[in-house]
Amino acid sequence: MIQQKTTQAKEQTQESLHRWKLARIITIISIMGIGVVAALVIIFADDQGQATQMVLTAVLPVLTAWVSTVLAYYYSSESMEAATRNVKDIMSLEQKLDIIPVVNVMIGIKNLIYFTYTDDLKIFEVLKKLKGAGKGERIPLLDTNKRPVYMLHKSAIDNSIVTRAVEGVNIKDYTFKELFDTVPELEQLGKTSFGIVGENASLADVKDTMNRIPDCQDVFVTKNGLKDEPVTGLVTNVIIEKYSKI
Repeated sequence: MIQQKTTQAKEQTQESLHRWKLARIITIISIMGIGVVAALVIIFADDQGQATQMVLTAVLPVLTAWVSTVLAYYYSSESMEAATRNVKDIMSLEQKLDIIPVVNVMIGIKNLIYFTYTDDLKIFEVLKKLKGAGKGERIPLLDTNKRPVYMLHKSAIDNSIVTRAVEGVNIKDYTFKELFDTVPELEQLGKTSFGIVGENASLADVKDTMNRIPDCQDVFVTKNGLKDEPVTGLVTNVIIEKYSKI
């Protein structure tokens, strides 16, 4: 969190310096250009006194207007940035999350490691794929139409698997259906521990959904927030925590 804020502060400082340097360069070049033109007019004029008076009358208002414009732009930009930062600082957590669309931060279905649930889906194969993908905990189980069926975490099934192995069960052939038949409360947990929101939801909606469901750490995203629709993404408690700190 500290590193991210430091990076943002550096970027804002660099942007302000760049804008200030640009304004200074433009001002200097403009003044020098006007000065050169004014000098040439005076030098080559037949009546240098009158020419000097005319140049001063014409140039001074231009310089004044130009410098005023540059300063107004610079300080108005600085004021706007400061105001924006202050507004963000005083916003509540819910307000911060409410302005973040869920579709901007969810794990899209193309990047989500999920599994199609069937009665012969083997736990060993699922865990093997999770390990190979470097995704060690969440086990989203969807039907053949990509609609949500179960959401399990590896930690929730570890003890049951160890128990079955001690009892002599061949774990490589052990299916989720057999696990659910043996441990029905695990099946109930898998069915009820996730939420669903629509693609028009915000992270505040996701957080509210998680708070209303016991043991919920995952919220599926579907087009209209309906369970009988295909999953388009997933938001986890880790994502909520990440954006709660920004």
